[in-house]
Amino acid sequence: MSINQNLDSQHSYSKTRITNINNTIMKLIKLMGLTFLSLLLTHSVKAQQPYNGCWHPNDIRNWSPTNDPNAKFNRSRVPLAKRFREPMAMKANPNQYYEGQICNASILYPMCSLCPSQGANNFIGYQPTYWQYMDKLVYWAGSASEGIIIPPPSGSIDAAHQSGVKVLGQIFFPPYAFGGNSAWVTEMLVQENGKYVFAKKLYEIAKYLGFEGWFINEETTHGHIAEWAQFIKEFNAYAEADGNHNMEIQWYNASGYPNAEILKTHINTSQFLEYGSVGDYRSQAPDFNCNARDVYKKVYGGIQTVYAGLCGFGMDLRKAFPKDGHVGSVDLFCPEERIWKDNVKDYLGTPDAQGDVAYSAIRRTFENEDITWVNRSKNPSIEADTESGYKAWPGMSGCVLERSAITSLPFTTSFCVGVGKHRFVKGEKRNTQDWYHSGMQSVMPTWRWWIENGNGINPTIDWDVAYNGSNSIKIDASLTQGDHLMRLYKTQINITDGGKLRLVYKTTSQNTVEVKLGTESSVTEGLVTLTNVTRKQEGEWTIDEYDLSQVNGKTVYMVALNLKAESLIFDYKLWLGELSMLPANYQPKAMNITNFANNTTLGDNGGDLRLTWDWAENSDLDHFDVYTKNSTGNDVLVGQTRDEAFYVPKFERNGNDLKLDVKLVPVMKDGSEGTAQTLEANYPQPTAPKVIVKPSKGYIKVGEKVTLKAIATGNPTGFKWLLPASLEVVNNGSLVAPQIEVRALKEGKQEITVEVENAIGTTTEKFSAFDVLSESDFNSVANVAIKGVVKSFNGSTNNRETPANIIDGVQNPAGVSAKWCHIGTNHECVIDLKTSYRLYGFKIFDCKSGPEQNENFDKYRIYVSEDAENWTLVVDEKGRAKDNVKTDNITPTRARYVKLNPYSDEGITLRIWEFEVYGANLSNMTLEAPKELVLNANEKKDVTVKYNLNGDPRSPEFKYTVKVVRGKASVGQAQENQAEGTITFPVTAQNSFGTSLIKVVVDNGGTSKECELAVITDDPNAESVLKGMSANLRKYAEAYGYNVPYTSKTTTQLTDGNVEELGFEEFDDPCKNRQDFWAIFESPTTFNISKIKVSIPDNNMGENDNEEQALVNKDIDIMVSENGVDWRTIHTFGEIKEATSLVHYFAKPEKAKYLAVVSTLYPLSYPALSEVEVFEPAVKKSQNGVVPVTIAEGWNADIIAEARTAEKHTTQTLDRQGWVLYTNSVQEQGALCDESGLITTTAGNDYQLADFSGNNALVLKSTFNPGNLVFEEPITTSELYLLAICADGSGGLSVTPIYSDNSRGDVSRFYIYDWYGTSEGTAKHGLGRIKRSHSRDMRADGIDGNYQFRLFEHKMAIDESKQLKGLMVKNFKSGTVPTLLAVSMKEQTTTGIVRIATESNSTIVGIYTIDGLRLTAPVKGINIIKYADGTFKKVYIK
Repeated sequence: MSINQNLDSQHSYSKTRITNINNTIMKLIKLMGLTFLSLLLTHSVKAQQPYNGCWHPNDIRNWSPTNDPNAKFNRSRVPLAKRFREPMAMKANPNQYYEGQICNASILYPMCSLCPSQGANNFIGYQPTYWQYMDKLVYWAGSASEGIIIPPPSGSIDAAHQSGVKVLGQIFFPPYAFGGNSAWVTEMLVQENGKYVFAKKLYEIAKYLGFEGWFINEETTHGHIAEWAQFIKEFNAYAEADGNHNMEIQWYNASGYPNAEILKTHINTSQFLEYGSVGDYRSQAPDFNCNARDVYKKVYGGIQTVYAGLCGFGMDLRKAFPKDGHVGSVDLFCPEERIWKDNVKDYLGTPDAQGDVAYSAIRRTFENEDITWVNRSKNPSIEADTESGYKAWPGMSGCVLERSAITSLPFTTSFCVGVGKHRFVKGEKRNTQDWYHSGMQSVMPTWRWWIENGNGINPTIDWDVAYNGSNSIKIDASLTQGDHLMRLYKTQINITDGGKLRLVYKTTSQNTVEVKLGTESSVTEGLVTLTNVTRKQEGEWTIDEYDLSQVNGKTVYMVALNLKAESLIFDYKLWLGELSMLPANYQPKAMNITNFANNTTLGDNGGDLRLTWDWAENSDLDHFDVYTKNSTGNDVLVGQTRDEAFYVPKFERNGNDLKLDVKLVPVMKDGSEGTAQTLEANYPQPTAPKVIVKPSKGYIKVGEKVTLKAIATGNPTGFKWLLPASLEVVNNGSLVAPQIEVRALKEGKQEITVEVENAIGTTTEKFSAFDVLSESDFNSVANVAIKGVVKSFNGSTNNRETPANIIDGVQNPAGVSAKWCHIGTNHECVIDLKTSYRLYGFKIFDCKSGPEQNENFDKYRIYVSEDAENWTLVVDEKGRAKDNVKTDNITPTRARYVKLNPYSDEGITLRIWEFEVYGANLSNMTLEAPKELVLNANEKKDVTVKYNLNGDPRSPEFKYTVKVVRGKASVGQAQENQAEGTITFPVTAQNSFGTSLIKVVVDNGGTSKECELAVITDDPNAESVLKGMSANLRKYAEAYGYNVPYTSKTTTQLTDGNVEELGFEEFDDPCKNRQDFWAIFESPTTFNISKIKVSIPDNNMGENDNEEQALVNKDIDIMVSENGVDWRTIHTFGEIKEATSLVHYFAKPEKAKYLAVVSTLYPLSYPALSEVEVFEPAVKKSQNGVVPVTIAEGWNADIIAEARTAEKHTTQTLDRQGWVLYTNSVQEQGALCDESGLITTTAGNDYQLADFSGNNALVLKSTFNPGNLVFEEPITTSELYLLAICADGSGGLSVTPIYSDNSRGDVSRFYIYDWYGTSEGTAKHGLGRIKRSHSRDMRADGIDGNYQFRLFEHKMAIDESKQLKGLMVKNFKSGTVPTLLAVSMKEQTTTGIVRIATESNSTIVGIYTIDGLRLTAPVKGINIIKYADGTFKKVYIK
């Protein structure tokens, strides 16, 4: 195909230098003399919208409903209805047949990672409603950047299941061109104990969430067929063993031929064939281990409807569905792309997602749906394609016989399409709010619309009038004299004991509606007109009830209405509100609802609700209504669902209400209401107002005007402004209004005071509202962001469209890629301005200001900080989607760092072209310092930084700071020589390879400059870990690509220590292409690269193919890989000229299995390298002989934040209040450890934490479920050491050794004091903690200032006569949360190095642990021995 999962293109002042400002500087020092009050950080609550799952493989390996906070929101509780096939085909037109199937591979939401669970409050959501023409629904979603495993939304499952349609989730392995990664395929096919891990996990997910299986789209490697076949067998085996016979895998790998090996794995297994493959495959049934009829359910020819429009694929349909009978089945690729998504994609996350624009878009959507699924005439009884060729369009109704699953009583429908402007209950409007919820869709009529004598009769959806749910079916007509039979539902209901049919409608002409039931399997015969109606009025609605005993002993095959008129009715109107068929004396079974709860905390201004509950299966339930009520006493219907959870989006507090009442009402099939469940959601106690001042300008000149607006919380009732003498109110305006306009009379900092009153009290705040500047100062304010760098950001759709583009000074670039593009609900980017500025405002150049015309974002915040740790909110805007360029002015604030934070509760694709930060640093000071300093381990050297004030007066508050901001170098006392303008300080390098960063800040009374110095630690005595290792040389025929052919050879000369001579035999052919010469090294364990040195012979000169002396190597990329296939670049030596060696030090060691030195040569040059050397950090020798043990599996949580945001860099909390630990990359004070993850306790024992990017701890929040740790290799020791922490009180662990023979050792109980306390008896003390997400007591990423948290360690005896393979760990005290962080063991005294050496003729050049740490001598257990000839041996020492 290739199928691109993400069809949208979404994965698409110069400053005047001041020359003489001595006077100005003094003025600025005056301006900045007082402390600035930050803008108000209101007690706002971050929305907690649950989203549908969108995962990569590692995200779900340990998935369970208990560790997925959104699991209940994404669970469907509507069972798959069983369809019937009527005895005689009830055809609307002669070309309909039953056998062939339609699978709809449908887009159900524009962005897969942002599909809201349980719908949302907008009018642009949509769900197909023509289920009668579908047999299976595939949720078409997934992208490399968002996630590749996507279960279908619960609402879609609900709607499909009501009509008997199977639903499949998506597993998308994208092509390499769209971010494909073969490692994902490898990971998905991982086995444990001979079984595919993910086969079981995918079944568990499908079973719990309530859908029928998965569509596997393998476009990355297209291979591994035998493995996938076994994977599918195991998936279905788990289902069959569980009594589930509907589970299915549908396969696709861009092949146009049925794959028998896949298809014969199970009777349910099916395949989507590549486009152009629609046809008859029944003759291949024996190859698939099935009969010919089964082939219809197994082989689907793909039709690329996404490029064929609404009705451009009629010829393809007829290949499977000829007019004389079906020969095959089809898979429709994304018809909703044209039906719906084209109409709404520009409105998501904008105000136009509601209101008239959205109404028009969705009305077009339903018109499009009619054309595609029925035909252009919107009448299934018409033979629509009497002509032939491309323009012929039969519609689905012209090919496939309508399906139905209506087989029993009770049956009820409100004709709800799952999207509405209001929420109705029994004709009463209970809320006005645009909304959609696919799961609230009713079963729609089977035939839409088949009306005899139907000219002039027009049925439509009416969202302004409804009886229940969202809408009614409105019929406008000039109703001619006589009968007009409107067939509605195909059914197969046996009536044996009467019952009741209820029709609820509204009409302009009474006595015009009859109910007819078809009692034969025919569309024309056996029609019975129901009589003896019981009629009553309910407001404007008429309710007709009929006794079904009139058809006792018969089967009802059709439900129809007859519109009859005795004479012409010109302006006839009929609204259908509800149709129900109920058993006689129907009494719904009482509901059993438990555990109704809300899982959010309301804030000062409002909040949202995450409601969950449990309920026992009850087929009489239709749905739940969710009501809220504030102090006004009115119940408001805020949502409806058929499942077990509902999300109520953010709402505002009503006045000073202390609570919000919430009510859950079960509504049964007859419309009756069961016993309601209630709860109270409490607000914080109301407070006096919190206030900020928003200026229309942050800086002006004398005589200019500024508007000041006070924005306050807590329903303010009064305002009062107090102004300095340097300001006057314009036109004698009021000083007791929330907004005033003032004129500047004098230069300086404008300090204003505002008093705000509410029912609780009065707040008085003083603000530095704006600056009045001189002409020269005014002109010095400029965009300072272009001088800055991106410090961090939380994501981009690819590695080109990053925030680096938004500070490049280009507001409207020529190319569409020169932007920051990111998909999500929250987008964060931190800009380091490199020095502190006085900031006045910002400009954001949103999407529509540049070369794309997609949606702008609507809501955003901007924060500023001096240290990138403590942030002040200065801009908090909503309703700005219509502003293509968003300008915001702030009260003047000093800051170095700026955080831009667009967000959307619904999720958006962010596209920003430029972000400008306006500020000034009115200082002429400059700093001179070395950029880097290379020292040997533990070497000490003085560093001098020279400052020059360049005419600025020296402030009495002149000061400087020198500190290490990263790494383990240290600095001594700094000394200033004022006469020479220098600051000198001693620097001591760390004790092994690595890079530290030192920051020097010089502050001249409020204006500052700073510089950074990198301290690189080298070790001249270190030996290359590549010494004697073989290199695999590859010379590619073209520029490197995944499938490009190459010639290869091996050599050990690149690692023989000779840095002058060519390190391999000369190649016959020159290089002509980029990255076409590779030297690849494979570690027996893992490289841990701190330094790399590449030597080049002859000063990088050589004779090229033109027999000219020329430069050889142009660029050399250093790449690493875990599998030898998927490579990433960790450094590039670019634009190389004459050089004999190239050296690079890595700030953090790079770990990888494979290393590649990739050369791009000057054209027609021959490859030339002489030596490659790699150096690793020295392994710290244990003080006490206690060494770390590597855990292969069992860690269940990531509780260590290695960067902000903590929520993004962890998966779980250590306690029930939301705290996690952090490394020194977040903050030095209180850090658990540095980036190495090595912890040495107060007793001198060493522990190695697991990788921060994955699970790194065993958190036991329950006493019921033990954890099991499995070691990477069995160990032999007499003592084991455990490092642990315990939150929510003192608790403990019971630990059971598990030996290799599966025997168990003695249980050791380990008591752990609470993590907060004194240092007595601790393994490590003085730790801090960081908040993982927002709560009432602390913002997200806030650090607890009490650095009193601690770790404990425990020693336990081990039987050293056995090999220990793992541990079983239990929490033995409920209510506490103990966590195991690391395991170490007592190193055994060993000899035997001589014996090992004699086993090889080559010299030993390295000894390593199994996890790649270098040793000075072998240890007991597994050792990796490296020899000078490049060979390796794994040796076990007893």
